[in-house]
Amino acid sequence: MVEISESELYPSIENWLNGYLRDRYRKYQVETTYKSATHTLENVMREYGLNISRALLLNIKIDILGILRDDKREELVFVEVKDDLLTLKDLGQLWGYTQLINPVESFLISSKGLGLLGELYNTLKRRDLFVYGSKRERTMKAALWLKSSNSIDYASMIPRS
Repeated sequence: MVEISESELYPSIENWLNGYLRDRYRKYQVETTYKSATHTLENVMREYGLNISRALLLNIKIDILGILRDDKREELVFVEVKDDLLTLKDLGQLWGYTQLINPVESFLISSKGLGLLGELYNTLKRRDLFVYGSKRERTMKAALWLKSSNSIDYASMIPRS
């Protein structure tokens, strides 16, 4: 079996994210990019004409960025991609980014599986580790990426949507 690097997963995961956002946020204009994996969030937001004040000087890079816009506001969606089993370190990285920016949705996707995060969530019931937002109103999601279907495995997703 041929191994695929993390960056080689970006185009197919971006394509999935684009479809997911178009289905879920029909009233918004949707854009997605993985330029944010190699450029700071501040620079990518500037390039896409977004208000950069919440990303100013943070120097973070998000693997895949979703952008939702309507007449009144703009929202961001984060996707962090891993080509290994997920770890608490991976969740912590995404949690830090989500706490700083407060995207409307935030995903941690692995081509190898949920790893320790599945145990933390399902067995130890540490659902609190996935919560973010100024009022703790949002939940990060973790899922397995299925290369065979170019989609996440919705049955693996924690928490379930």
